[in-house]
Amino acid sequence: MDVLFLDENMRLGKKSILAVILLLLAGIVTVRWLFLSEKLQRGFGIYLSKSNELVISDEDIISYNKTSHEIRLAAGGVEKIKALKVPVAGSPFVVKIDGKEIYAGSFWASTSSLSYSGIVIDILKIQDNTIKIEKGYPSPDFFKGVDPRNNSEIFDYFQKKGKLIQ
Repeated sequence: MDVLFLDENMRLGKKSILAVILLLLAGIVTVRWLFLSEKLQRGFGIYLSKSNELVISDEDIISYNKTSHEIRLAAGGVEKIKALKVPVAGSPFVVKIDGKEIYAGSFWASTSSLSYSGIVIDILKIQDNTIKIEKGYPSPDFFKGVDPRNNSEIFDYFQKKGKLIQ
């Protein structure tokens, strides 16, 4: 039978029922995706700007040095940094806390012949499982603008986590 009778005045065809079911499923999937993407952006994270891929998360961080802006990483975090494919012109990132953008910068490789006037993390300068968030490349003299690294939200966040070093 092609038609489902709900009462004398209301009839739904199989195609209509299927369309309603598909719309409900699409709505459920969309709501779950929004919930999960929000959940994934909890805490501190350094994300690739173009893909919003999380590179470094809370779980990768052992400590954050407030003075030198050095981040000591667990072994897994170091491997994530080493695995990055960074072109000569850098790979833009954004620092976020709970999904809120705090500031932007760029992953850089110290083999690059290009200078950069923003915030950088040099992926080739990992020492003692530590990366450094620096001003400008190849030196701070190339930096332009206001230094965004002295951010109270970041310091407060790591203080609450017991990971802030003065």
